[in-house]
Amino acid sequence: MTGDGGKNPNDPHTFHSTHHAHIKAADPGMPVSQIVIVGLIIAVLGGGGLWYLNRAGEDNKLNSLFSSSEARKISTSMGQRGDITLSDGSTLNIGPATKLTIIPDYNKQYRGVKVEGTAKFDVKPSSGAPLEVRAGGGVFVLNEGAFVIRSYDDEGGVTFKLTTGTVQMRAKDVRRDVTAPAALHIGKDSSVSDAEAGAVEIATAWADGKVIFRDLPLGDVLPLFNRYYAMTIDVKDKSLLTRRVTMEAALDSKLKAIAALEASAFVKFAYDGQAPVLRDDPAAAAKAAKAAKK
Repeated sequence: MTGDGGKNPNDPHTFHSTHHAHIKAADPGMPVSQIVIVGLIIAVLGGGGLWYLNRAGEDNKLNSLFSSSEARKISTSMGQRGDITLSDGSTLNIGPATKLTIIPDYNKQYRGVKVEGTAKFDVKPSSGAPLEVRAGGGVFVLNEGAFVIRSYDDEGGVTFKLTTGTVQMRAKDVRRDVTAPAALHIGKDSSVSDAEAGAVEIATAWADGKVIFRDLPLGDVLPLFNRYYAMTIDVKDKSLLTRRVTMEAALDSKLKAIAALEASAFVKFAYDGQAPVLRDDPAAAAKAAKAAKK
């Protein structure tokens, strides 16, 4: 890491000869062990301060690289996914409606990627530097490994699922070393917690080629449906938006996803002119009720 280049005031060689210091002799009654302990505390604090300054210098450098006009921008639209291979051999699967920022001169001195959306990483080792991935309020640093990260602005935080490798995670005042398998959630307030398994499965299911909704109101499902399948569906009867949806469908099959949505919410997909719409399907609800009684 690069330091701040400053001189250490605790090193007597850094002072000019014109500077004078008045040194008071130690109290002869002070135990030697106590002096040693005080010295160790100062050394530890000094080391922590040096780490902080070095880390701040690295962060400032990466901040400038991420904001550089030469940074590489890659994005996907609604319903679109993509694959890229970086110059170090690392591969990324990019989820829908996602923006990536890759620093200039990637893998020369630094490796840095910012994610706004969701992506699956397979990180290869590099002699240049560890990879630093930023998403929401989280920073994730690793030499090699695999993980899925999700950070959409409208979802209130970051979900991070580590499948192989070891990561140093930072969020505001939190530093944490994490070894796979593990999953974390970072809130918008930068709070860090172990992510609940069910929530992680839903958040990262796209990386396994599927979409999962569990007990969500139809009104919350439809924007996500548009994100995954690039289909804006209107609902004329707004009372339908409160119906709960639990479904699982293949990410690459819009027809199967619509069928699963119809079956779960007791609605019927149709077109009003050229606009996709959902209407109530009383027959489906009656059929489901009859099956439930049996």
